[in-house]
Amino acid sequence: MKGMLSVTRCPLYVKKIIISCFLFLVLFLTSAFAADVDETVDAIQKKFGLINDIKGTFSQSSYLKDLEQTQKYSGTFSIKKPSMMKWEYAKPRDEKIIIKDTDTWIYKKSQNQVIRTKFSKESYNQAPIALIASMEKIMDDFSITMPEKNALTLMPKRKTGPIKMLVLEITPGEFPVKMFTVFDTYGNIIMIELTDLEINTGLDDSLFIFKIPPGSEVFDYSQGK
Repeated sequence: MKGMLSVTRCPLYVKKIIISCFLFLVLFLTSAFAADVDETVDAIQKKFGLINDIKGTFSQSSYLKDLEQTQKYSGTFSIKKPSMMKWEYAKPRDEKIIIKDTDTWIYKKSQNQVIRTKFSKESYNQAPIALIASMEKIMDDFSITMPEKNALTLMPKRKTGPIKMLVLEITPGEFPVKMFTVFDTYGNIIMIELTDLEINTGLDDSLFIFKIPPGSEVFDYSQGK
């Protein structure tokens, strides 16, 4: 088109100016995005630092690649610092999980079975909601980007069970996470939405003591190497 100067026909010094401006813009935007991520993550960590305990309800949607189906559950959860967690799935799953320090108890009511294991980050696939308890220092465990205003993408810095990626939907409220989605190395996707949250109500430690139901079958794997 007449009157338009093609970049390929520009003088060399003009090309250099264009390239320099482009690189400056890229560096500026990268720095701006990095600052946004740092500020957002810092705000999240500070909010979690003020939380001593929390309870609420959750809705879970699990896509299982091997079965090529999505299963949906709901239930309640309670978390108390530094290392106590409990959540109960309503029917039809009807399952209770309690973590206290490194002890994990899983009670499958329909089968009247109890499984005892040791909790570690390798166990997050069994208890994905336990990720909430580690949000106070998420920069220690994850590399974080911000693909959009209300979302963070977390990539594990080191092996964290089968977790491949974690996506947080964040909110400006007192509890900064509205929903989180776990993508694992097997192609499974677990999405958990948190609702009806109550913070710092003074949860009693006795809530996190598991009592083996009479007559239940117990499988103890807590002593495994």
